[in-house]
Amino acid sequence: MHYIDEHYSEKLLLSDIAKQQELDLYYLSHLFKESFGITFQNYLSKIRCEHARQLLLLTDYSLLDISIACGFSDPKYFNKAFKAQYGCSPKEYRRSFQNAHIEQQQKSMLTTQDFLSDDASLLMLEKYTL
Repeated sequence: MHYIDEHYSEKLLLSDIAKQQELDLYYLSHLFKESFGITFQNYLSKIRCEHARQLLLLTDYSLLDISIACGFSDPKYFNKAFKAQYGCSPKEYRRSFQNAHIEQQQKSMLTTQDFLSDDASLLMLEKYTL
C-alpha cells in the first residue's frame, strides 16, 4: 500500500510489484483483495482519482496535465475512472467548485484523505493503538 501511495503517478503493474517482492502474481492479487477489500487496480484508481480531485480544486492545471500527473495513461481512462469514483466528469467537478469559496482549513483537509476498506482501516487503527 505504501509503495502504491508513493508511486501512483508512475506506470504501476501488479505483476511488476510481485516480481520486485519475489511473490507469485496470483498470490499477491488475492492477498491484496483479501487485505484491503478491493482489487489492486481499483485501489490504484481510487488513489489516482483522489490526487486528481485535489489538483482540480487547488490548481488551475489543465485536465490533460492532471491526468498525466496522476498516472493515468489516457485522458479517456482518467475521465472514466473519475466519473466512476465521483459521479461526474473532472471538468464538471471542477466547474461545480469554481465559484465556491474554500476555506484554508478545508483545503488542507483535501490533501489528507485516504481510501481504505473497513478491514484495512481496522488494521491501520490496530497499528497505532497497540
